[in-house]
Amino acid sequence: MISITLCVAASFQFGIQALPEISEYREEGFVKYTEVIAPNGKSIPIIAQKGVRDIAVARCRNLLKFYLTDVPDTQYGADKSAVANAMANNHAMLMMPEGEHREGHEPEIDAQPQFESETPVDGSRWYIQNNWEHRDAAFEEIFHLLHDNGIGTYKRGALPKYQQELKTEALKSLDDSRWGIPVDPHVKDWIEELREENSLAQEYIASVIDSYYGLWAAFDEAPGGMWGIYIAKTRDEIKEKDPKGLALLEAFLPPMMIGYESLIDPNFQGTFSLQFNENLPYTHKSRYYVDATLTGSKNSNLLGNNANNTLRGNIGDNTIDGGEGNDTVIFKGKKIEYEMQDNIIKDTVKGRDGTDTLISIETIRFEQD
Repeated sequence: MISITLCVAASFQFGIQALPEISEYREEGFVKYTEVIAPNGKSIPIIAQKGVRDIAVARCRNLLKFYLTDVPDTQYGADKSAVANAMANNHAMLMMPEGEHREGHEPEIDAQPQFESETPVDGSRWYIQNNWEHRDAAFEEIFHLLHDNGIGTYKRGALPKYQQELKTEALKSLDDSRWGIPVDPHVKDWIEELREENSLAQEYIASVIDSYYGLWAAFDEAPGGMWGIYIAKTRDEIKEKDPKGLALLEAFLPPMMIGYESLIDPNFQGTFSLQFNENLPYTHKSRYYVDATLTGSKNSNLLGNNANNTLRGNIGDNTIDGGEGNDTVIFKGKKIEYEMQDNIIKDTVKGRDGTDTLISIETIRFEQD
């Protein structure tokens, strides 16, 4: 039985703003920003150049929010307020330049870079096709931002004990060949550079994170993840081949991506699935999502998984299937503005929610009362 409730929330927006004209970052071509506000009221900004899509900027913000979401009953992640506060106090910032990284041509800004070419939006062609020339580096780079500024490496962070455990395990992983596998001659030099920079821990745990959330599961050019530099390609392989890395990751992060809203590319057509399907390689990644939102105006659909999904349609007509779990669909308007007949919900306001068919949805919520 579907229950219908009212909720007060802002209508869906990417939430990207223009940088002030007097901003020093405009000299490097950065014109827009979004942010995450730490519990201490200070900002953790994300700045982007003009050519970077707003939805890509919002995706990075949502990944940072996911990393900073509390994970009850974990050793280091149960209360991340001190981590978020440390990030803000350390002036942590993510910058998103256009194009791809070129050594020696990085913007001269003290910020963690996340280049446009390595930021595939969920549901985009790069994402669906697992395009390795545009591999998803956002999980890695945004965790680097949190790691350095929040957990604490060369800056004072909130979790020095966790950092020491990560560093110790990174060194052990090199000794027993779980990580730093020399798949090409450059890897050895890279490891030595990391050792000199005291950043082995950051790169090791980032490799575990990428495989844990399915980013390398479809990679068939070599065994393992991160181009073969890390021993495990999938979550099951991590459990088997790197249980210490698994334990360290799960001391801070959750199995499912609670706190992350997946924003589906407006050009996506078809059904975006949060269920694993071996015939849809992208679902190695999307299987771990909990919340998803269709954007744009195409008549596309959503298929939830066995988590308690929160799902949103777009301007077009959508079929939204929650799958298993206790699932919620959110509409932007007031209840009285919708015509409801059985499992079909029609928005009477043009250009907002369209007509949606709901399957296996337990709760309908309206953003306006």
